[in-house]
Amino acid sequence: MRDDWELLKTSGLPDGAIRAKPSGPLDADLRAVVARMTEDLDRLDPSRREPLLAWLKAWKHHWPEQFERTLGWVGERCLTKLETTPTDPNRYLKLRRIAVENLSRLL
Repeated sequence: MRDDWELLKTSGLPDGAIRAKPSGPLDADLRAVVARMTEDLDRLDPSRREPLLAWLKAWKHHWPEQFERTLGWVGERCLTKLETTPTDPNRYLKLRRIAVENLSRLL
């Protein structure tokens, strides 16, 4: 079984070293992965919360209909929980810009 975090990265989540830009359709299991992430947010490494927040917010802002179709209430719930996470504004902005670029190739 594929690691959930790796699946998110192939779906445009900005994390790790520079790599090839994602392309192709989104994984059908993406909603289930985000649901699992939401349930495990308390155990999620704090350094992973900011990329997840940036990715979800970028997606919802730029492609709201696709966000709703793909993640729906699961994505909303995860965002609600993540928005209580303190962020570094500069790091968050950089991650969000990367997420927009990555998502633009997928959506």
